[in-house]
Amino acid sequence: MSRLYHSYSGQLRSMLVSSTDLFVFVEGTQGDPFFYAGICRSIPNLKIRYEIYMARKLPESSGGKQALLRFFSFLRERKMLVSSWKGKKTTCIFFLDKDLDDLQKKKKRSLHVVYTQHYDICNYIFMHGNLLIGAASAASVDPGMLTAELNDAKSWCLRIARLWQEWISFCLRVVEDGIQCQANYGMPSQVQERLCGCTDKNKLATLTHGVAHRCGLPVKEFQERLATTSKKVDKCFSRGHHHRIFKGKWFAVALADEIDRIMAGQMYANKNLASRLTSSIATTLDFTEPWADHFKNPILNIIAKL
Repeated sequence: MSRLYHSYSGQLRSMLVSSTDLFVFVEGTQGDPFFYAGICRSIPNLKIRYEIYMARKLPESSGGKQALLRFFSFLRERKMLVSSWKGKKTTCIFFLDKDLDDLQKKKKRSLHVVYTQHYDICNYIFMHGNLLIGAASAASVDPGMLTAELNDAKSWCLRIARLWQEWISFCLRVVEDGIQCQANYGMPSQVQERLCGCTDKNKLATLTHGVAHRCGLPVKEFQERLATTSKKVDKCFSRGHHHRIFKGKWFAVALADEIDRIMAGQMYANKNLASRLTSSIATTLDFTEPWADHFKNPILNIIAKL
């Protein structure tokens, strides 16, 4: 047995002897624990003990989706996704950001694995949270100063996603071609005039030429590939599915820049604002709204096995 699997066995034993009935495994350390605790706490008459368990706490793990998937596979291979010890049953559920796993056909199929419908949980936070109040709190300003732009969260999210459409197309294209470059989903847009603004065509052209040359592709051929991907993105937007391909974590940097634009030199709490926005807006979520059923229903299905 490998050292990792030996450590996993120890992890499983600690789960079996604990007083916890349901282990809720989540990817991140910043927004995920609060978000999924809110989901669990909002389930009416939930009479079991649950624990939000971050991927980083797993043996020999630095966190993230792959750590969760490895442990899920370990449990599934041993038929221990629902386990029993001294008459007490324990079960688990793994909540994962969808990212592009649907497009890449990487999604795991199991009652114990639940993917976000959108790119990640930040899409839900910015779409369903009170954007105005959360942003005003994080920036320490009167909400009235931000009302005109931030009063409608869904409209604001759509506007930013549309402004970033060419960046989305670029990122999707390099994923489809397996290209390793500076334009990818791991970073905010490199081609906007400003993060809450339009695409800078010169920046886009420079990036296009640079990536094409680095990959040994004729620029025209790469541009044609980009055009094909752009049509797919247009279709996705026309169906109202922009949240599936727009990385939710990008909203924070765009919103921080939007606030800076609105404040126009006036004083506000701008230091590390982007890093505070997501958690601030998350506190305004109403987990009793219908959008949360996507996460609650799988939990109810799982605990029915106990």
